[in-house]
Amino acid sequence: MKLTAKQGRGSKVHLSIDGEYVVTTSVNFWYSLGIPVETEITEEEWEALLSKINYQKLYSRALDSLSIRDHSKKELTDKLIKKFGFEVKEDIALIIDELVEKGLLDDERFAHAYAEELIKRKHASPAGLRAALSAKGISRDIISSVLEDVNIDTKATINELLDTKYHSRDLMNETQKTKVFNALVRLGFSYNDIKSVFYDRTKEI
Repeated sequence: MKLTAKQGRGSKVHLSIDGEYVVTTSVNFWYSLGIPVETEITEEEWEALLSKINYQKLYSRALDSLSIRDHSKKELTDKLIKKFGFEVKEDIALIIDELVEKGLLDDERFAHAYAEELIKRKHASPAGLRAALSAKGISRDIISSVLEDVNIDTKATINELLDTKYHSRDLMNETQKTKVFNALVRLGFSYNDIKSVFYDRTKEI
């Protein structure tokens, strides 16, 4: 088989086998391989080369995602599988392990940062944090550690939500009060804390 490499736009190199286009890779990666732009190649050699190219694509996409923001291991794995397919899950697992080893992927670091973000932006409850972190694939041990480290004043958080997200609701109106109460329960706040805050606020009116 004859392998031909042709410069594409930007930093792309298009590879063809016997004159038929097969795959695109990056200029830097292609030249790092040290392969001539035209060469004879066996089927076994081509399969090995194609495997390297596809692995590099996965790795580059993973780095691109991490350059935008931090991810959990599960989150990045799911993103790569969605993009490249379940059949490359073994390569993805190897990449995840490599990124963890290099310190580029760290569930504990991600969990603490994500928890702080949820507390700041969404006034998350402890239960809400637990659910959100679990959905990102964070282990129970790390979640417990995060919840121990963060300082959430649940009553103060409920008051903040009532002053912002639900500021237009009249707590003296039973229908509106019930809707807000149920919404806060769904966010993970306890019945007792909600009742206590509601009592204090309506008592002041």
